[in-house]
Amino acid sequence: GADIRVDVALDLEEAAAGVTKTIEFSRSVPCAKCSGTGNKAGVSRDTCRRCAGRGQVVQSAGILRVQTTCPACSGAGTIVTDPCDACRGRGYVAAKVRRDVRIPGGVDDGTPVRITGEGEPSPDGGPSGDCYLFISVRKHRFFMRDGQDLIVQFPITFTQAALGAILEVPTLSGRAQLEVPPGTPSG
Repeated sequence: GADIRVDVALDLEEAAAGVTKTIEFSRSVPCAKCSGTGNKAGVSRDTCRRCAGRGQVVQSAGILRVQTTCPACSGAGTIVTDPCDACRGRGYVAAKVRRDVRIPGGVDDGTPVRITGEGEPSPDGGPSGDCYLFISVRKHRFFMRDGQDLIVQFPITFTQAALGAILEVPTLSGRAQLEVPPGTPSG
């Protein structure tokens, strides 16, 4: 099946510590009215006449012969003859899905988080695709991020820079003590 992309915005605190988020996305689910067959209830699918149920056809052009997926049944080997009115013969309908997802700490802008098997179902009964969450981290009012480091601009006086000082500075987990050595230059 196909993969699904979901964009998730996090605060800097959530990105740093990790968070469980409830996400909502749309994907296809089997039609309840036709049980995923695509035909009206009680009507079975017919064998494809073009490929005789094999799902493959051989196309010839002179001496060249190529086996390809049957264009009439898309490789299924059967076709919908009396389409279900709920799904219009697709066998699937769109549905909203909600999942609680644990996003690990330390994620950055553009980091993909994969949820295995939560993508679109495979039309031929194969495995479902995956759902990828793409993380964006909102700007913080104090901190700037530089890779794994956080930067905060903190003004100090000339006297504190020249003589040194012990300052109380903000961090993501509260306030901390910072020792400014004597003779610290600006920046």
